Amino acid sequence: MKISAGTWTTYFLMGKIAELVDDHSITLQLISADHVLDIAHREAVIGIRNKRPEQLSLAGRQLSTVRFAQYAAVDNIDTWVLVQSSTPSAVWVSKHYKNAPSIEVSNPRNALDIALTGIAKTVLPTFIGDSTQGLKKISDDINELEHVQWLVTHHDDRHLPEVRRIIERVEAAFAKT
Repeated sequence: MKISAGTWTTYFLMGKIAELVDDHSITLQLISADHVLDIAHREAVIGIRNKRPEQLSLAGRQLSTVRFAQYAAVDNIDTWVLVQSSTPSAVWVSKHYKNAPSIEVSNPRNALDIALTGIAKTVLPTFIGDSTQGLKKISDDINELEHVQWLVTHHDDRHLPEVRRIIERVEAAFAKT
């Protein structure tokens, strides 16, 4: 069963994979993508999105609120990791810190890796930053990046037993954040 989500949500789900497949009766394929896969055309069975689905053929339910903040391994770092992406957090950092010393990366995961070295700071979802050993939150939450995360599936698939089991397990994983 294909589950699509952004980089950080996929990273989070990988840490919960044993809870998602605890009976090994379902084969999961996690698709990390910063673009939206077309669930209506069955590119994925379940999608985790940063907005409510608008297509009539899709069903969605609120999963969690995602908050963002600045993180670094050490204090007083001026260098930023700029992610070359159109995600809201990447756009926010580029807008607010475009003239600051920076390191550019194409993958959001690389921003975390660089921040952990202690040479730069980055913006991360708090569910990642707060749980990453070696990083500390160096700002308040960035209110303009806060959004509700939605679990989305095709209306016809949401009651299938195997889809229902995964939906319930994903919801349970996020309920603990």
